Amino acid sequence: MVTLDQASVAVSRRSMTMAEAAAPELFSEQELTCSICLDLFDEPVSTPCGHNFCQVCIGGYWASSAVCTCPLCKHQFDERPQLSVNKVFALIADKYKEARYSAAGLPVPAPRTKAAPESVPPMSNERVATNPFRTASAEEVVWCDVCTGVKRPASSSCLTCTASYCPEHEQPHRTSAFYAKHPLMDPREALKGRTCSLHRRLMEVYCRICQRCICAICVLEEHRTHKTVSVQTERLVKQKLVARTEQEMVNRIKDKETRVSHLKKKMEAAKNYADAERAELERLLGEVSRSLDRIQSRVVGDIDSQLDAVMSKGEGLVGRLETELSLLTDRRATLEVQAINQDHIGFLQSYEEATAPLEETRQNDEDEEFSLHFQLGEVKLGLSEIRDKMEDIRTGERRSRGSGDLMVAESVLSLRGSSASLRRSQWSLKDMKKSKQVTGHKKARVYMGECQLDPTLTRPDLDPTAAALGSESFTD
Repeated sequence: MVTLDQASVAVSRRSMTMAEAAAPELFSEQELTCSICLDLFDEPVSTPCGHNFCQVCIGGYWASSAVCTCPLCKHQFDERPQLSVNKVFALIADKYKEARYSAAGLPVPAPRTKAAPESVPPMSNERVATNPFRTASAEEVVWCDVCTGVKRPASSSCLTCTASYCPEHEQPHRTSAFYAKHPLMDPREALKGRTCSLHRRLMEVYCRICQRCICAICVLEEHRTHKTVSVQTERLVKQKLVARTEQEMVNRIKDKETRVSHLKKKMEAAKNYADAERAELERLLGEVSRSLDRIQSRVVGDIDSQLDAVMSKGEGLVGRLETELSLLTDRRATLEVQAINQDHIGFLQSYEEATAPLEETRQNDEDEEFSLHFQLGEVKLGLSEIRDKMEDIRTGERRSRGSGDLMVAESVLSLRGSSASLRRSQWSLKDMKKSKQVTGHKKARVYMGECQLDPTLTRPDLDPTAAALGSESFTD
């Protein structure tokens, strides 16, 4: 027979079971979610201002701040409050968590450790080790967040659950329709560019003021007054702008392609123009070079031929003079011998032979034979003018020929290749074209005929008015 006490205990247990079953229905997930980690409460504590946070989250938040303030209402505390876990609220959160994970066929994750003292960083090493979205080195192993006891290396990370799973615990994400929209990534790839560099948390909020992704803690701190939305919401907004943005990019691409094509055409035209000018100059310079070679061949050849003629005549004169010198030497020797000879007849005969008339070369003949005159004055002057003009072309300057000093200098070359600069340089090209029509020393006469003296250039110190009228009168 059941006693009254036993009945009371049964009723009490039945009431507790009903309360536990009704707990998930009495509270929404938002009411049981920490505003710092955006996860279900784990060992919830209440601040003096009445807000609830995970003990680890609020401890890490205060450890990273110079003063203790509430992350939600920003109420400042004179000293760090001593917080205790709300047992009833923690039990409700645990029951809700068990119901959620059991319905999904997942084991309930182990509780997180307590926050470290103020002297250590905001999050303890144990807390960071189980967070798959922290900054990790390439060699660091990411462990499964669901394994209890000995943890196994994680094979994937869920961006929605913000957790990493080993091959065994990731099966619900692979097979259950509940997790069909949860994206899975490589644990190390999930860390790259998706975590806040300041708080080492997943950047799942978008700030429309700063136009960048931030984490939940950033929302409670420097972005507290900014307009923020979830990254999913902002993605939907931006997705609608993709077509317009793409069209703008297409227009910009077409504009860039048109500009590139236009510039390439200009470059090709400049190249063709330069090639044509180079070919024309090479042709003209080749003709000038060949003309100078012909001048050299003719003038130098004339000098050599005249010199050869003079040298030939000189050799003939030298031969005749040497013959006469030898004959005179023999006669003198004969006279010296006969001078001491006692043979009077032989002396007289030798004397007559020695004093016989001798046909000698005249001094005037020598002067005439060695007369060598070159009429090269005009040729030298013309070639000097050609040399000076060629030097002007080389240096890009035009000089006055009336004085040794540089009187007029102007650039005849232009890096921009403008038509005005080309017109200024055509004087040299015309001169070279004219040089094709004549050869030899006649070219020098052509150049000399083109030279004009400018008194303002040869004597710039003279006043043209005074030079014509005089600086003084004949009368007072």
